[in-house]
Amino acid sequence: MEKGNNELAVRGKGRAAGREVPKQSAGNEALQALKRLFDVDFIYEWATLLLIPAYAISTVFRSQIIVIYAILFVLKVWKDGYRKCGLELVFVIAILGLAASYIGSWQSEVLKNVFQVAKIICLPILMSQYRPVRGLEGKLAIVFTGLAVYGVARMQLAPLVTGYAMDRPYCFSDFFMHSSVIAFSGYLFFLVMLIRREGWKWKALSALNVILFTYLIVLHNVRASYLAFMVITPLVLLLEFRRQALIGIGSLCLCAVVLTLGLHMLRPELAGNTVARVRSIVDTGHGSNQGRLVIWKKALQVFAGDPVNGIGYRCFNRRHVVLGNTEREPDFWHAHNEFLQLLAETGLVGVVAWLAFKLRLLLLFFRERRQAIGAFMMYLLLAFEIHNIFECYIYERIIYIYIFVLFGLGVNQVLGTRRAEQEAVR
Repeated sequence: MEKGNNELAVRGKGRAAGREVPKQSAGNEALQALKRLFDVDFIYEWATLLLIPAYAISTVFRSQIIVIYAILFVLKVWKDGYRKCGLELVFVIAILGLAASYIGSWQSEVLKNVFQVAKIICLPILMSQYRPVRGLEGKLAIVFTGLAVYGVARMQLAPLVTGYAMDRPYCFSDFFMHSSVIAFSGYLFFLVMLIRREGWKWKALSALNVILFTYLIVLHNVRASYLAFMVITPLVLLLEFRRQALIGIGSLCLCAVVLTLGLHMLRPELAGNTVARVRSIVDTGHGSNQGRLVIWKKALQVFAGDPVNGIGYRCFNRRHVVLGNTEREPDFWHAHNEFLQLLAETGLVGVVAWLAFKLRLLLLFFRERRQAIGAFMMYLLLAFEIHNIFECYIYERIIYIYIFVLFGLGVNQVLGTRRAEQEAVR
């Protein structure tokens, strides 16, 4: 009896000292158990790593991608709360800038189309909530290596063709311009890994993939990718090697000469076509260049008529341009230049707001460029904007989804790594 009283006394003292945690209600316990069932970070990681190659090969998932990340975002915020990523304000500004083009046009389709774009460019915000993916560089290396092997095999055995524009072959997505951007993303990833990662295995794997993706870029015959290649590759070497940049650029030129000679020996017709396409970049008499010059001039004329907020987002189309060439007329349903397209459709308000968002995203990656993923994303954003000089990818939005899934993965990785480092210091 005395022993039992002593136990009761000890328990009472423990409660008085606050050493026992009060029991939770049955409702709270059920809620906590339900939350533990969902490891949202794990789902996010593998959903992203599987969606990247799946979407690169086929675009049938484009509607589901936004829904998947929206659901994961709600679950993550519900479980752990919301974390700011620094893109929220410029995202709102960008969308309001595009939406301002509704004023004057008063077309409901303008707001609907702006909403479609908002769902895509918000992906970095939705994807910035998770813990950084452990070993992301290695996992992305597996993904991009798989795409390289698939792309080369597809181009050699059963290439897709456009049915027009010289029947140019491609291997990814649903269009040769989109496919070339995907190939360029793989090239950039492995170029950065070749420079940043240590160890002969990484060097050998990266060098092999750089060659494979360069070959795919050449096969696509897309001048925007050729221009991006000639601009971004020296820029990467300049920023990565700095004082040794001349050595790096010299090595690049030597490799380019060797690859060109090899290509000329193995496939002389491909080498000749590539050289001709590169030269045509500055040839104003080239067929597609003539069409672009006509439509670019018209886009500037439309902008001059409504310079403040434009004629309405996605309202500049073939009705504004008559090329006088029945064979090429259907090809030019937009400005074939994102910046001129937005100038005509959204005016200075929309363009300034849109560029503010992209510059803020670029600044985020620039600040985190010491991380290999941050550097890759920075170069990818610059390369993508070079592609936008010749095409208006925002019009069809298909490749924008692919690019912004990568940007979302990059934002989450660099910010998550930074948070982890800050917490470790504390």
